[in-house]
Amino acid sequence: MFDYLYYTPEQLAQDDYFIAWVCSTDISTEQFWQNWLETYPFKRADVETARQIVLTIHQLEIPKLSSRQVESLKKSIFSTIDESANQANIIVKPAKFYTKNLWLITVLAASLVIVLSVYFYKKVNTKTIEYSDLVSEASSKYNLVEVGNLSNAVQLVVLPDGSSVLLKKGSKLSYPNHFSDDSREIYLTGEAFFEIAKDPSKPFYVHAHEIITKVLGTSFNVKAYPNDKQIQVSVKTGKVSVYQSDGIEAEQQANHKKLEGFVLSPNQEVIIKRQLLTFEKKNIKAIDKQAISIQNIAFEYEEVSVLKIFKDLSEAYNITIVCDENIFKNCLVTASLTDEPLSEKLKLISKSVEATYEIVNGKIIISGVGCNEQ
Repeated sequence: MFDYLYYTPEQLAQDDYFIAWVCSTDISTEQFWQNWLETYPFKRADVETARQIVLTIHQLEIPKLSSRQVESLKKSIFSTIDESANQANIIVKPAKFYTKNLWLITVLAASLVIVLSVYFYKKVNTKTIEYSDLVSEASSKYNLVEVGNLSNAVQLVVLPDGSSVLLKKGSKLSYPNHFSDDSREIYLTGEAFFEIAKDPSKPFYVHAHEIITKVLGTSFNVKAYPNDKQIQVSVKTGKVSVYQSDGIEAEQQANHKKLEGFVLSPNQEVIIKRQLLTFEKKNIKAIDKQAISIQNIAFEYEEVSVLKIFKDLSEAYNITIVCDENIFKNCLVTASLTDEPLSEKLKLISKSVEATYEIVNGKIIISGVGCNEQ
């Protein structure tokens, strides 16, 4: 292992082991760097600077600049550097280098120009995208249904494909009354927990201000309130990809059905800074059980009373489930329902106890002959 004590931020940002820590969720690298920072706390500022450099290089989309724009940026950057050096009375002494060192310096200088170009380009050109604009544009393609939640409790929304959405307080959701043949697109402002019906042939897209979350069938949470400075996407099961809504990647993601780019796995989340559109991935260490309680329920059952399962579903989805307890009291169920939407959960449970269900006036009514007493 290298002696990182004397590394500058620039050297750290070029170190493979440091980059692996910033860009991945490997436990061993996380432990090493946390322990290292505890040993050398005075290096925290350098580490944070290096981390931001890595995030900038790896997460920001490099804009297409003309050679003239690049040359102008180079002159501006190096002119600023020269002015700073003169003001600080820095004397630059000539030094001898081998050809390969000159080549390395040239590459690093070019990299610096690109990184700074990206940074300033993003800072100047990034603008927030309003939910109303997304909905207005989508209205030219779809007949949209809009649902808003002004209550303190979560509000269940069942989408046309059977997917479940738990809409949080102060949130709005717009979706087509019928999904298209090749994709499923919805539009969110605020916060919602999603359980997406599996259909690899029709990717599911959540448009939330500047960010799109793409899934094929999984459960995850998106928090994107209009006045917040950041957007948060966290995954319970399956995988999702997250990317900027306007740009080359958005076009590429729309043209194929695979999950590529910035991909999150179970128990991972990403924080997106809206102004600079920087992405920070990390593991979920603690969950607010009151705020997102459904994310703490495994929905894994082994020889459990179906009445207990109905109670869990009723509390998790904030919906009333009505059944004759005397009929179903002897029914025991073994099932794995973790990432299934509510409609699929009900279908599987009903089938296992030879029952049927229907939704009447916002309530789920369970009917059947029950189970023979053991």
